[in-house]
Amino acid sequence: MTIREPDPSAVSGGHPLADSLGRAGALSSLFNLPVRSPEQDGWLGAPSLFQDDDQRLGEMVMSQGRDRWGTENRHTAGSAFIIAYLTKITWPLISQYVLERRVPDVRLSNLEFHWNGQEIDGTAIRGPSFAALPGDTASNHPDAVVVAGVPELYPLLKEWLFEGNLNIVIPSLRNAARASLKVSWNAVAASCAQAFKKLYEVSGNPEAVVRDADDFFGDPSSPVYREVTMEVFRHQGKQGFYSRRAGCCLWWRTDEAKDYCSNCVLLSREQQDARFRQNLEGRKGIVRDSRLWKVLNEIRSLLS
Repeated sequence: MTIREPDPSAVSGGHPLADSLGRAGALSSLFNLPVRSPEQDGWLGAPSLFQDDDQRLGEMVMSQGRDRWGTENRHTAGSAFIIAYLTKITWPLISQYVLERRVPDVRLSNLEFHWNGQEIDGTAIRGPSFAALPGDTASNHPDAVVVAGVPELYPLLKEWLFEGNLNIVIPSLRNAARASLKVSWNAVAASCAQAFKKLYEVSGNPEAVVRDADDFFGDPSSPVYREVTMEVFRHQGKQGFYSRRAGCCLWWRTDEAKDYCSNCVLLSREQQDARFRQNLEGRKGIVRDSRLWKVLNEIRSLLS
């Protein structure tokens, strides 16, 4: 599953959801999610991949692992696949909720993938339905599902993302490719956290982003509860919104890895802080504990 820039021709201009996705996309291309144009071909319904064809899904997972992370390990390939998938879903969903108080319908039944004959190279919404508040300028639109307020909007976000999508996708990856359930669910939390981090930087209202993130990750009824913690980190007059993970994405096990993720659970809090400071300073060098890296390289060789 290749992450690529959304195709503007796939977006039905003039529709309120396409318009708000476009506004978010102007802040970051990953916040956009095309609405498929009916006349385009080559698209297949998402349920056909995750519910009907374990063999094809398994092959696609391994292809993603080889192409993106250079790995033949099924667990690691599963992590690479779910991260690519999540980026296309969680970033648009979280950004619409935070910026617009809208929730796009990202249930699996409403998603389609573009198949180029070799791989999936595009993701889109089939029907542009969305949930919104009574004061939304598009609340009278026939595709709008109007709810009373934010306390009713947030549960719909959880229902469409978790029950309608990931509760199907993640077990399917487990069946087709033996992808770890724990790794996959932590990847969900990490992907959402990255979306909140970017929104903190570009939304113009970082305090609101922090409140929404606190509510999202502090919800005991959510499958991502306590999978990450987020905090505003300050250094040399700069600040950013960073997450600390409770699980590992397995990136360090790949031949492509040169270091751990900055918020890797395998790092101490002090080591994570050093990477956060480095990020705020704009430095791209590696801050590495050579002894730990040597041990993990030895483990990696045993697992390969």
